[in-house]
Amino acid sequence: METLREEPAKAPDARGRATVTRVPEAAPPNAPSTPWLVAGLMVMTAAFLVLAILTFVPRLRPSEAVRLTDGAVSAWDTGAPAAFSTVYARDAAVVHADGTEVSGLRAIVADATSLGRDFTISRTGDVSVTPNGMYATATYRYAGAGHGVGVLVLRIEGGKIVRQWEYGLPPVTAPARTATP
Repeated sequence: METLREEPAKAPDARGRATVTRVPEAAPPNAPSTPWLVAGLMVMTAAFLVLAILTFVPRLRPSEAVRLTDGAVSAWDTGAPAAFSTVYARDAAVVHADGTEVSGLRAIVADATSLGRDFTISRTGDVSVTPNGMYATATYRYAGAGHGVGVLVLRIEGGKIVRQWEYGLPPVTAPARTATP
């Protein structure tokens, strides 16, 4: 296929018209593979969208173990008995970092309220859940009579926490930051 390109003549011909020169095309026409390329790109785009949905949608709706972990942290933060009864079983046990064990829902609530009004706790980072959903692990930060960090391990049965282990360092009673001279 040839393309016409009009080039002004250096000197018009006798009739005053410009001359037209035919210039051959630089490349052969495209092969008819363009529809296959477009279809392939559309399929790959759809596959990436499906992967993105499968990756991010579960994060929008937390699992029962994540919900219970957040509920436990919130219960310890507020100290409200009703908050404990929604996430802990009646015969639940809490093993503190120092090895002391508190058994039963009433004893757990009493233990939480004994921490005082200044006690605060918050979860830091993600919650790790075993594939069967029986155990959840989370990191936390607390403050009150000192401050510190730790790790919670929760055993879940029947939609409630039945056992909780806390691992962490003893509370730091010095200020969190000291001024530098």
